[in-house]
Amino acid sequence: MRALRWFWPGRFALGKLGLIGGLPDKGKGLISADMIARCTTGAEWPCNEGHPPKGNVIWFTAEDDIEDTVIPRLVTAGADLKRVHIVGMTKNANGTRMFNLATDLPLLEQKLEKVGDVVLVIIDPVSAYLGVGKLNNSSSTDVRGILAPLIKLAEEKRLAIIGIMHFNKKQDVNNAMLRIADSLAYVAAARHVYVVVDDAEYQKARLFVKAKNNLAPDKHALRFMVGLQEVGRDPDTEESISAPHVVWDSEHVEVTATEAMEAAEGGGTRRAARREAEEFLKSKLARGPVSKEEIEDEAKALDISVSQTG
Repeated sequence: MRALRWFWPGRFALGKLGLIGGLPDKGKGLISADMIARCTTGAEWPCNEGHPPKGNVIWFTAEDDIEDTVIPRLVTAGADLKRVHIVGMTKNANGTRMFNLATDLPLLEQKLEKVGDVVLVIIDPVSAYLGVGKLNNSSSTDVRGILAPLIKLAEEKRLAIIGIMHFNKKQDVNNAMLRIADSLAYVAAARHVYVVVDDAEYQKARLFVKAKNNLAPDKHALRFMVGLQEVGRDPDTEESISAPHVVWDSEHVEVTATEAMEAAEGGGTRRAARREAEEFLKSKLARGPVSKEEIEDEAKALDISVSQTG
């Protein structure tokens, strides 16, 4: 037997796969930069949640420009750039192409050995590294076939691998785990799943909240806002370079992922209650008229608002 070794105590373990999901422009990339900064410097996690193991990071980033977006964000987050290795493309005899999780893991293993002391790999987003037309993203078998070797690599190297995921298009669904991609196989394979959503209580604030954590008791959500900081000047134009960064609140937030998503949508809870009431009424009236008193009594027993059934 061995004890768990943590990258972020209680949230992301070493040797495991974690996922961070959310809609575009909600701060997933900023949280990635913040995690990298803390990992490369040993800085404490927010809300006194301990320290990460200090080490090197490999960051697969497909959607942001490295020079004008990725590096300024790392600088403003306080990262030690000497410890950050950014991967964009893979070189082969025919030139360069996108790294493919299905076929190129030996190349990642070689990179890990070359860099040494790697404790974190971030893949942002996972969908960009699945190979064009090579994987059915809705197939559990295909997804497991991609993720199983990646998880094995995390175990063997005792590092944390965190994949960034975009929410699917099921906008009427408030279960966070059902919004991660189009296959539940992603969530099933990951030991930790967190989502980033708007905070309905505070304008401009967002929440980093657990959807799944198989290896630790529940931890409260974290609230953050986005700050902006000048990090330097362009060497050619002398224009000021500013970059956003995460500013964590000093206190935890007691909210579940489903509650946060419903609240962020605005009236989500009420809409869900109405849908539940409608289904209840359809079921009760399927075989003919029923007295109002019977409907109200059974609705109360099922904790369905009587006003919603009226």
